[in-house]
Amino acid sequence: MKKCLCLALCFLLPVNLLLGCWDRNELSTLAIVQAIGIDMMEDGRISLSTQILKPGALKSGSEKSIWVATSTGETLFDAVRNASLQTDRRLFFPHNKAIIISEETAKKGLVPLFDFLMRDVEVRDLTYVFVAKGKAVDILKGEHEQETNPSKAIENLAETSVLASILPKRYLIDLLSALENKTTSPILPGIKIHKENKDSTFTDMIVLDNTAVFKKDRLVGWFDPFEARGALWVLNEVKSATIVVESPLDEDKAVSLDVIKSIARLKPEITDSILRMTIKVKVEGNLTEQMSSVNLTSPKNFAELEKRAAAIVEEEIMTAIVKAQKWGGDILKFGEEFHRKYPQEWTELEQDWDELFPEIEVKLDVSVQLNLIGLSSEPLNSERME
Repeated sequence: MKKCLCLALCFLLPVNLLLGCWDRNELSTLAIVQAIGIDMMEDGRISLSTQILKPGALKSGSEKSIWVATSTGETLFDAVRNASLQTDRRLFFPHNKAIIISEETAKKGLVPLFDFLMRDVEVRDLTYVFVAKGKAVDILKGEHEQETNPSKAIENLAETSVLASILPKRYLIDLLSALENKTTSPILPGIKIHKENKDSTFTDMIVLDNTAVFKKDRLVGWFDPFEARGALWVLNEVKSATIVVESPLDEDKAVSLDVIKSIARLKPEITDSILRMTIKVKVEGNLTEQMSSVNLTSPKNFAELEKRAAAIVEEEIMTAIVKAQKWGGDILKFGEEFHRKYPQEWTELEQDWDELFPEIEVKLDVSVQLNLIGLSSEPLNSERME
């Protein structure tokens, strides 16, 4: 019996080994894509730029570690296949870190472009997505002082942008979720090339810049940093931020407050066929810096700082709401809140949401609570004014 079992294992083991590696990819046959850029050409064809890793150059450090190849096609997948005309390896996407769409392409609509990215098994859901001010291919050719691999720099910029909360951080899965929603419109971080002068030589440096605002799948405008943060307060995406207010005792001097927590709650209401949204935002923070030499740590001064900070948060939120309603894109997910509270009425509301969203009456209730003052209770050369 034992002999029979051993013989069976001997026959099955080679078969198992063969089955285990039947679909493996040899590194020498793959072009490892680090980032992709999508530009729409004037004739409607798609220009796909791929930032491809050069492992040999990465080891030596003597030359650029990436190569940017560009191919065109009637569709995105057609452009991917046509890339084989200039690359001697198959494009391999599992290590892709960023998808960059040009501004002009985004204005024409994202849905046709992202069908392939949604279907392809190699494309990761947690790939960062950006809108380029200018051409996407130029971003892929850009540089960064701290990284030899530009795609790594783009990835790191997306990660660290949450410290200021003036740009959204968006993965492919976030964008696809918004595009599949019949009422919610996406926002995406902007990225551009900054011409930096180095010893009379201009270098193309990659920087994040402003926020792209969509109505459904089409780009309709841009938010500046504070308008973007206004939207992020409502979306509960402000995890860290700095609010700068005027000093209560020295109006010409600034005070920095560090946001450590923010919670927004949305309360939709329908009264006499009028849609209303109440947004209640609670912010917690600390006093981190003041440019004046007066003492701000009394309860009276702290209360004034909280009041001024709340006014700034309210202004940022209202500016974002006014622009979003003007452009008609429900980037704040008001539709989802009405759907959740009024499921029976939602069928009718959903059909007319493009007309209803701009007319929603919004009420804000913002409060700020300051907790800590750091290691020092008084500024240098305190004048002890109250």
